[in-house]
Amino acid sequence: MRQINEAFQAAEAKLARLREAVERNTELARANGKAAFLKDKKEQTHRELGEAVWQAVQAGRLELPPNFARLLQSIAAAEKAAADHAASLTDLLREGEEVADRLKVKTVAKPQKVVASGTKKP
Repeated sequence: MRQINEAFQAAEAKLARLREAVERNTELARANGKAAFLKDKKEQTHRELGEAVWQAVQAGRLELPPNFARLLQSIAAAEKAAADHAASLTDLLREGEEVADRLKVKTVAKPQKVVASGTKKP
């Protein structure tokens, strides 16, 4: 009976240690999740700030120091590349529509005329 009681107490102690480890890991996971959320929020805020600054620069309401020139040129080049890519996609889609329209015209069955080779007399 004493051995059973000791085994039971040992199992309870292991369970308590396991419970503590699970609680610690749960808190670490929550802290990690909150850190990731805050990092994402910070990055989103930086993107919004950058977008607002870029729009103000484009509108002429804000002039940045000369050491920002390289960054502004990179942004302008990226926007031009994106616009060029969008234009090429639009052209490809337009070509695809034209090809599809041509195929529709070719595949539509035209009614055939039946021409009698001779006339039958009753």
